[in-house]
Amino acid sequence: MRFPVIPAVLACLAAPALASQPGEVEAPAPAAHETIHDAPHRPVPTAVMTYMAFEPAVTHADLAECPPAIAKDGHFCRVTLSGESLHVFIFSEEGDQPLQGVVEYPLDSITFPD
Repeated sequence: MRFPVIPAVLACLAAPALASQPGEVEAPAPAAHETIHDAPHRPVPTAVMTYMAFEPAVTHADLAECPPAIAKDGHFCRVTLSGESLHVFIFSEEGDQPLQGVVEYPLDSITFPD
């Protein structure tokens, strides 16, 4: 008994591509006359990192307070060391605790009190 493997594989390749992440919508192919420069701009969905995903995945230290320059009510900070910089991750305390931003501090710019 022969299996029609090759036609089945070709049929799958010809099918429309699925979205690569939740919430992503596969955009229709541009019209034949369109180039990448005159195709309409489409929003690109972004994934939101939550503290629940960050905490077990990233080696970090908890900060008692965010650095004064970025401190804000309703936020908390975590710090990582990468290369020659400290990276401070800022998370919201609300909801799923989404990442609000990352600030890089080069090690040579950090001073300690005498």
